Amino acid sequence: MSAKRTEPSRSAVNQAAGFKYTPAVGTDLAKRFAAIRREQDRTAKKAAADATQAQQALELEHGAQILPLFKQAI
Repeated sequence: MSAKRTEPSRSAVNQAAGFKYTPAVGTDLAKRFAAIRREQDRTAKKAAADATQAQQALELEHGAQILPLFKQAI
């Protein structure tokens, strides 16, 4: 079977076909990925702070005792 040549759906040189040139400055992926990493860092720090706060809420007061639970005889 021979290879079939397909044409792109939009012409890259015909702006009437819907092609819009975007300069590289407008699509700076490094800045976008850096922003995503900053957002993930903020989310991770917030989760860590929430976990620390929850742990502190569970800590016993000074002088408190933990008593063992006894199972009832059935």
